[in-house]
Amino acid sequence: MGELKDKARQYAKMFGGAAALSDAAVRGVKADKIRAVLRDAGALEPGRFRVLDVGCASGLILRRLADDAEFGVGIDMDDGGMWKAGDRLAFARADAEHLPFAAETFDVVICNHVYEHTDEPERMLREIARVLRPTGICYFAGPNKYDLVEPHYGLPLLSWLPRPLADRYLRWTGRGAAYTERPRSLSGLRQLVRQFHVTDYTGAIVNDPTRFHATDILAPGSLKQWLAKAVLRAAPFVFPGFVYVLRKRRDAL
Repeated sequence: MGELKDKARQYAKMFGGAAALSDAAVRGVKADKIRAVLRDAGALEPGRFRVLDVGCASGLILRRLADDAEFGVGIDMDDGGMWKAGDRLAFARADAEHLPFAAETFDVVICNHVYEHTDEPERMLREIARVLRPTGICYFAGPNKYDLVEPHYGLPLLSWLPRPLADRYLRWTGRGAAYTERPRSLSGLRQLVRQFHVTDYTGAIVNDPTRFHATDILAPGSLKQWLAKAVLRAAPFVFPGFVYVLRKRRDAL
């Protein structure tokens, strides 16, 4: 196991993460955003899809998404993420880079802000492609390395720095001993998901936050929405994060 995997087990215990990951209201809002994107993309036909949530934590998002599913599975590396399974829901302690499922098992895979916590995100994406059915869809969201404020620690420009300086910055601010997250730039993210057909939903969400249940972060007509549109149009390389829908490319497997 690498240092990121060791840290993943403790993620929910760090910098207030446990409260956010177990807050039903917060996770419910996030689930509504994910569901809106997937439905717009043509997924989630009631009773006829199988869903996998990679890095499911307390399973609150999966439970909301799986209301109409044939069945749902959540995986996490943290034992503390274990939750009571139901008739159509199951939890597995597993590594996203080595998914313990047969090929072409799932219609929908959720990979929401997970890649930056993995040692080999390319391997994780290959595994996601493997377990998706031929017509399957992956909801993929993650941060941008060049976000002006690093989202996990709330520190300006943290992820821009070379790792030794980032480690010193964390220690100096008392936020941690080492910066082990590995966010990628916009070009790095595009390279990461190159094996898929990619639909970028970031702009659609910014332009119509009501439709995609994102009004909690972008009020329609607000200055913040105007700024988000401007940055995404003029300088997307510093936009905080991106939301993609990924579809399998058979020739890339």
